[in-house]
This record gives sequence, structure tokens and C-alpha cells, in this order.
Amino acid sequence: MSFSFDQSREPTIHYDPLANRDIFLAPRRADRPNDLLNRPQEDCPFCRENAGLTPDPVQQWPAADSLDWKSRIIPNAYPVVEMKPSGHTRDAADSSVPHQKIVHASGVHEVVIESPLHIESVLEVPFNDWVGVWKLCQYRMEQLSTNPEIAWAMIFKNGGIQAGASLAHVHSQLIAIDRIPPTISTKCQQVIRQPNLFENILSEAKSENRIVHTYKSFVAIVPSAPRQPFEVWLIRNEPSCFFHTEPHSQMEEVAHFTQQFVASLNKLIPSASYNWWLHQFPFVPSPSLNKAAAHWHWHLEVLPRIAPIAGFELGTGYHISTIPPDTTAGLLRETGSWKEPQ
Repeated sequence: MSFSFDQSREPTIHYDPLANRDIFLAPRRADRPNDLLNRPQEDCPFCRENAGLTPDPVQQWPAADSLDWKSRIIPNAYPVVEMKPSGHTRDAADSSVPHQKIVHASGVHEVVIESPLHIESVLEVPFNDWVGVWKLCQYRMEQLSTNPEIAWAMIFKNGGIQAGASLAHVHSQLIAIDRIPPTISTKCQQVIRQPNLFENILSEAKSENRIVHTYKSFVAIVPSAPRQPFEVWLIRNEPSCFFHTEPHSQMEEVAHFTQQFVASLNKLIPSASYNWWLHQFPFVPSPSLNKAAAHWHWHLEVLPRIAPIAGFELGTGYHISTIPPDTTAGLLRETGSWKEPQ
């Protein structure tokens, strides 16, 4: 059976009044390449020698004009969002209000190519180069934070076919949008109701033996209500709204955590897929969320894709996990080389 779509259509947001939620319709993403199905390596658009197959980078490390790059950020050729046509403007704070049936899906969608070499795992990226990837993302986030049409931005990785990856070459993605996602709004409201919420989360993780590793600036914990076995959050240990405002030196800790988590997960469940995503405070918060800013801790959530999300989860919004969180924390501590590199 084959289907025909108008792939020239712009991405749009459609509102579901019964569930009170939006969905993103992005027809062009149906044309994404897929080398997880034995696509020839010589055609990989993310390899250095094939750079001509992709748009020019918006950011590159170590130098914008260097052919000897180690990581780069390029526009996504199959975007979920794209900037509005010239003259089409809408206030970013108002864009989080639903009840519009179809609107343009406005924002920026980019790919973070994490190595010029055709490698598939973050564990194959040299540590110093991996730190450079996170610093590069900081630079880009700082740029996006000054755009008045952007309200919020995230970095995320789909690691493996079960996590939604379509290209094997190691990469992650960055999406910046003109609205505040419901997940972030809900978290902000929780912080407004409980100003010490993040501090309590970290304190309870310690008392319940759910800490995986403590860094100078962050704490890696298994949450009290994990959605999947071995879910881990890396939380800033002091209030801090934004990833991009942190000292570059802290990116060594983020880089260490992400590589060590993948190494531990591979030992526990070889070839397991996973996702991670960055949750920071909105660049342009609505007035109702401003009270949360002083108490927000930006954090990175890592979710292994071990068990399928099935009918109960989809029909109720509840998740099912099968291993107690203190047990998974202990297993991760035992299998990882959590001592930071000198």
C-alpha cells in the first residue's frame, strides 16, 4: 500500500478540543532518509566528506570557516517547525494559548552533528570532542534565546531505532518554538506551588538511595516515579534557569554524565535505545509562570526505551515500570565508571 502526500506543505499545529492538546503535523518528515535500514555509508549526509549534501552550518566547532570541524549544527531538511513567513507575526507568550484549530508551526529545527566520522555511539566520540559538542549547543542556545519569536528551546537525542532514530551517524537535534509546551508549563506551576520542589527532589533521592552520582554542579538521580527502568535525571544542584548561561567548564560534567550513562546502560541492557532531552525555563515566560524562575533548576532527563509504550499508557497517560528506583540506581552505580576524568 502506498500513500501520496503534499510534501511541500508547511508544518502546522492542530488543536484537539476534546483532549485540550496540540499535535504537530509535519508532512515533509515522511521523506527523511533512513540508513538504519542498510543505507550505504558513502551516502551519509552527516559525514565530513559529504558536507555538500546538507545546508551550510549555523554553528560549527572549532571554527566556522574550518573544513576540519569536529561538530556542527545545521538546519534540519525535514523540519517539525520553521520560522513564519515574513510579515506573519504572533506574540510568543500568547502562542501557548490553545483553541485555534490550525496554526503555522513556527520555530527552528536543527541537527547537531556530533562527529565528522561515521560513528554510531556517543561512546566513540573522544571525551574532549564530546565536551565541545555541548559547548557548541550552548552557543546556539544563547543565540536563539535573543530571538523575540522564540519562547522556549530544547536539545534532544533519539539513540537507537526504538527511540525514533532514522540515521545511524551520531547526532542529536535542537528545536526552538514560539510557545511553551504543556510539560514545561505544568512543571513551572508545580514549582510555583512548591518553591522548594527541586531541593526536595534531590533531598529525597539522597535519603532513598536513588543518587547515581554527585558532581560539583549537578546530581544524577533515578526519579521516584520512573517511566521506564533505569530512567535518570541530571539536575542542576542550585537554581538556574538556562543551560546556555552556565560556565563552559560545567559542560565537562554534562559530557561525562551522558557518556557514562550510555556505557552503564549498554552493560546492563546491550544495544538498548534511549532518549534524552533538556528541560530549561522559557525564554519568554507568560506572566503566570514568572514566579517559578527563581526556583527553577534546568535538568536533563534520560529515558531508556526498554519496554514498549502500549495501550494502557497511551489510553491513560500513566506509565508502568518494573524495577524499584533504588534498585536501578544501585545497578547504574555498580556498572558505571562514574569517577570524572582528570
